Amino acid sequence: MPKDCIILKDLQAFCKLGSYDSERILGQCVIINLELELDPAGRSSRIEDTVNYVEVSIMVRTLAQSKEFLLVENLAHEIVEKLFKHFDKLEAILIEINKTIVNAEQFTGNPSIRIHRSRSQPTA
Repeated sequence: MPKDCIILKDLQAFCKLGSYDSERILGQCVIINLELELDPAGRSSRIEDTVNYVEVSIMVRTLAQSKEFLLVENLAHEIVEKLFKHFDKLEAILIEINKTIVNAEQFTGNPSIRIHRSRSQPTA
């Protein structure tokens, strides 16, 4: 059966993230993109039959801002875990997180990570 994908682009969160002290002290903005795969969501007009993307965006931003993360990979992992626990209709998640500024001497560029997890695949 075909799957549907809810796509959320350019969610922003200001968080304490990075392996360098300077990154966590100053904090930084990250841009988060999500693709949420689920069974066809358009079978009804009830929000309960799909995934509420407003609720997703609030959960993602709240988690990203809730504590310090040393690795952007760990932030992505925790977001995926939380979404799977909260939304039983989700079957797979593709997440990309972009660091807009790296407060580390001698580094230029904008690093990003992308992970894909399915509910049947262990995330730990």
